[in-house]
Amino acid sequence: MKKTILAIAVLVGVSTASFSYANEKNNNSSAAIELVSGDNVTFRLKLDSVKEKSSVIIKDDFGTVLYSSAIPKSENYSKVFDLSNLLDGNYTFIVNNGSEITEKPFVIATETKRLVTAVK
Repeated sequence: MKKTILAIAVLVGVSTASFSYANEKNNNSSAAIELVSGDNVTFRLKLDSVKEKSSVIIKDDFGTVLYSSAIPKSENYSKVFDLSNLLDGNYTFIVNNGSEITEKPFVIATETKRLVTAVK
């Protein structure tokens, strides 16, 4: 439980920094990724005005495709990704929304806390 809370705390900090950096880089992007609070490590992907031939891909730091899916054409698209089964490391959401490709990096990190307790 402590590891999960620490991992979520780290993800909030990293995803906030990554999200703001990505928005500075590409303000016209219609892709937005936000952290969903909960017990597991989850992300919500939101897209506005999804065009034909759109897709979402999740890759690890080595370029291995972990997830790939076509996105149906719609005004608004939202999907929650459960990333709790991924190991610690660097990953990237890649959203191809027609003519625009948006990359959103994120990091999964588990921190451990060492405690000392007295034994009677």
